[in-house]
Amino acid sequence: MKKNNNHQKAPRTISDRLKFIGPSAIVTGSVVGSGSIVMTPLLGAAAGFTLLWWLLLSIWTKPIIQAEISRYVVVTKKTFLEAFAEIPGPKTIINGKTTSWLVWFMFLGVLPAIIGMGGLVGAVAEAGNNMFPSISIELWVILSCLITWLILLRGSYSILENILLGMVLIFSLITLFIAISMQSTSYELSINQVLSGLSFSLPFEHLPLALAVFGFTGISYGEIMAYTYWCLEKGYAQGNSDDIQETKRWISTMQTDVWVTIFFITIGTLPFFFLGAGVLHTLPQLQESLATQSFWDVDIISALQNMFSLVLGDWAKWLFIILAFFILYSTLLSGTAAFTRTITDYLISMGFILEKENIRKKLIKAIAFLVPFLSGIFYFLLPNPITLLLIAGIWAAMGLPIVNIGAIYLSNKLSKELQPNSFIKSILWLSFIFQISIAVLIVIDISSNF
Repeated sequence: MKKNNNHQKAPRTISDRLKFIGPSAIVTGSVVGSGSIVMTPLLGAAAGFTLLWWLLLSIWTKPIIQAEISRYVVVTKKTFLEAFAEIPGPKTIINGKTTSWLVWFMFLGVLPAIIGMGGLVGAVAEAGNNMFPSISIELWVILSCLITWLILLRGSYSILENILLGMVLIFSLITLFIAISMQSTSYELSINQVLSGLSFSLPFEHLPLALAVFGFTGISYGEIMAYTYWCLEKGYAQGNSDDIQETKRWISTMQTDVWVTIFFITIGTLPFFFLGAGVLHTLPQLQESLATQSFWDVDIISALQNMFSLVLGDWAKWLFIILAFFILYSTLLSGTAAFTRTITDYLISMGFILEKENIRKKLIKAIAFLVPFLSGIFYFLLPNPITLLLIAGIWAAMGLPIVNIGAIYLSNKLSKELQPNSFIKSILWLSFIFQISIAVLIVIDISSNF
């Protein structure tokens, strides 16, 4: 139940590993959402190309934590929460299940995360209403939640993987098409512009926006946690743990999948930044809005629709609406699917529910209904997607450095042959120092906007 029991042999070549990818598609579907389609172009619109390096840092540093926690899961075949229950510090024991303080901290984050899903449901509904105005936003909320529940009702990993892989490919191709089309217009991207964005300058007038982008783009601790469950269901943790070479091959397969995650997130995010920096940054009316009001109050959706029409023509406004709907809904579907696994594991690993035969499958189906239902309720109680997403973002900012320190601890528990090399360990420590600094700044800055 925790893992695939087909006991396939681990792929030995890169081409064979690429045939075994899958968790990357689900995580990408969750990550390339409101952060990429809203916050990323807004950063480009405000600062031009100056903060390209910052965006790349946000996208490329977090998967290191993802890969190292997944390494421990692949080797030990434990779930994420079973692994983090081993973290030193205060512990509780309920029905024979030992739980660490860190797991309790993350458990408290379930509520703000579901509140954030309410914001996502609202964003999906607004995109749907733009496509078909005859269907009200309220009805779109209900339809989005209902369809999500029906897709997840079977609890099948393979169905979810196929749906999200299709969505990821669709919006990746569309964003690449738009970026390439930009090169045939007066907004053509130059090498000098790209290089200017790699100068590591940080204009302090744009620091609040830069911090928000760091919190809302790339992988959060929720996706890092969810990824480990997809690794188990895909079958990366199968085989004999005593066979070091076979285990290393499964680790390499997982790492290949993480690289695919980085690739998809990069091509799903950078085109929006380039469009923001190359097109929106040149629009005086948007610059005036950014200078006179909070960036949370800027009508970025209308600006993005105008951006698409400037690059591709008036018809492209429809392309943007369709693209926004696909991206936002893929995030809703993937995020809800992750909740069905993580909340189930919370309830069992913390001792609230005794593990019995098929109990996980039953809980997954129940939570597949409960999470969309609660998300819709939260939206109707507070119909402001940005505010709801901010609530989740604040908690996610605090969670990432804690997961990072967990990755450092767990990686050192493995046998020497299976531990990451000293370079990766150094990167984890540097990442931890950076993440905790960013988390504090994000929480201070975003809290000041309430």
